[in-house]
Amino acid sequence: MSGPPISPAGSPAISHAVPRRLVLRAGALAALGSAVLTGCDLDPRSADSSPTADATPDPDQHVVEAARAELRGLLLRLAVTSGAGALVACHRTQLAALQGDPPPTTQRARPFTPAQTVARERRAAQRFERWALTCQNGDLARVLASVSAGIRTQPVLRERSS
Repeated sequence: MSGPPISPAGSPAISHAVPRRLVLRAGALAALGSAVLTGCDLDPRSADSSPTADATPDPDQHVVEAARAELRGLLLRLAVTSGAGALVACHRTQLAALQGDPPPTTQRARPFTPAQTVARERRAAQRFERWALTCQNGDLARVLASVSAGIRTQPVLRERSS
């Protein structure tokens, strides 16, 4: 028998079957691509544009709000602290990852001393680590752990600890 095989419907079937493994990989890549394009939504309130009356509050909402407040507080004081430009840039990126807004530039704050900078940054790193361990959302836990690690690797902290 020559020619393309005939499907049960009577039409010629595709003669070059796509391997099942290739189809599965393509599906996985498409799912991964859509996840990357949509990003990680860390704001539980934005998950549904029309909340229902019986919607349960997100258990991690307080963690997200506390983390944003911690970074805003650091940014406010570090913005006027001499030599803290790298920390300010780092914390702005971290705050953006948590989908938070930076503090208003109209607020005035006292600068940190070098010792205060180190103490506050170390305390912040410990808080982010604790929040990462206690939150229920895996994506949020990874972001918080990353923020903690990012703070701990800052040169100002390494210089002071030696």
